[in-house]
Amino acid sequence: MLYCSNPSCSNSFNPDGNNFCTNCGLQTLTPLFRNRFRVIRLLGEGGFSKTYEARDADRMDEPCVIKQFVPQVQGTAAVEKATELFKQEAKRLYELGEHPQIPRLVAYFEQDKRLYLVQEFIEGQTLLEELQQQEAFSEEKIHQLLADLLPVLKFIHERGVIHRDIKPENIMRRRSPQPPLLRRDLILIDFGVSKQATGTVLGKAGTMVGTPGYVPLEQMRGQAYPASDLYSLGVTCIRLITQCLPKEDGSDELYDALNSRWVWREHLQKGTVSYQLGQVLDKLIQDYVKERYQSADEVLAVLNSQQTLANPKSPQIPDQHNKQGSSQLPLTVTSSPLHNLTTVTVDYSQLEYLLAAGRWRNANEETLNVMLKVSGREKQGSLYLEDIEKFSCQDLYTIDQLWVRYSNRRFGFSVQQQIWQSVGGSKNADYRIWCRFGYQVGWMRNKMLKHIWFNDLTFSINAPTGHLPCVEMTTIVGMPWTYFLFSRIKACGM
Repeated sequence: MLYCSNPSCSNSFNPDGNNFCTNCGLQTLTPLFRNRFRVIRLLGEGGFSKTYEARDADRMDEPCVIKQFVPQVQGTAAVEKATELFKQEAKRLYELGEHPQIPRLVAYFEQDKRLYLVQEFIEGQTLLEELQQQEAFSEEKIHQLLADLLPVLKFIHERGVIHRDIKPENIMRRRSPQPPLLRRDLILIDFGVSKQATGTVLGKAGTMVGTPGYVPLEQMRGQAYPASDLYSLGVTCIRLITQCLPKEDGSDELYDALNSRWVWREHLQKGTVSYQLGQVLDKLIQDYVKERYQSADEVLAVLNSQQTLANPKSPQIPDQHNKQGSSQLPLTVTSSPLHNLTTVTVDYSQLEYLLAAGRWRNANEETLNVMLKVSGREKQGSLYLEDIEKFSCQDLYTIDQLWVRYSNRRFGFSVQQQIWQSVGGSKNADYRIWCRFGYQVGWMRNKMLKHIWFNDLTFSINAPTGHLPCVEMTTIVGMPWTYFLFSRIKACGM
């Protein structure tokens, strides 16, 4: 099929071999954009653009999305504003780089005097589509939504970007074969109206952008803050949990305009919401900026503290012994989202980001960094055996669960400890036992003789089960570390 790039043409596709579009007569039909992208089908169109699914010939026909700039506005000023927003989306995607929950920018170019943006194709559906096909979100799904998206907002806000249009249509659930609580499957899309934060105001006054029914008061007046995104996230949550969306005529069942207050509890579709979650949602959607949470970190801290009070005992990972020493162990791992973990002492957002992105070597280095922080050994740059003997169980559990979750149970300290026990390991195990363990997890070239040096480790998801993390004090994996670490894991009930 050949693509007609005339944005006014209602017939986008023509049979191969045509020299002219059968509808509008355009002479230049496009088999490949920039000799690289082949359009497959129209996905949708909005006020600024038409969106197509395409294939990237330079990347083995990898699926991608092409946005063609097609402003449906009148007047020079309006067109210039629309053009600015379209260019801004490409710029923001480029600046935000490779975050696993933000679509990756593939290309941005001009062809035949028209602008195009190419980004990663996300297979899945928006939360609006999910709401329309299913029922109102449960409290558990709202918790998962907050746990998934708050770290993304933290990421973009720390880089000076405010999204300014968070709503169910701009949150996609990636289609994945994994159980939903073992992954971060929500993707934040459409950065076309995002704002670069500047100075203390974090956004100059100007034209209001965003979606009525989701934007806070200050954004209607042309200003945006990180707390503005948090407001829109809170409104998104109450709409998903009540199934009440803004009406086309501007009316809104959830907002009492006469008394300037949200009345979302009166429209709950699934009984009641816990007092704790209700408190969080109410503070997210306060009209005045100063009365809201000011950062994603602040919301996560409250969710963590609530969960700690509700479940003061850390979740346990049962010991699983495998007497044959198979590398495919029957692991049983808790599937709680990150906000269910017991309170920890350091920030793990960078480690989680690296693991989610599959950057295993960087994640391995960051694991050592956070362990040094927990032990107060940042200046020394090394951990001592006594540090391992008294290492915080909460932090050890958090590190382990992040590795287990994002490796699909291949890597993690608890995985290594189960392999260690399966070969007869204990604190008093001899050198031969350690060699068996080292060989099984890929730290030795044979069962008794040759060690793998640190720089020769395999930093890939295809490495042997239990191969990572390997945060050694020296360049070679050492037996004392193994003894003390696995002893600590056992003492922590993992």
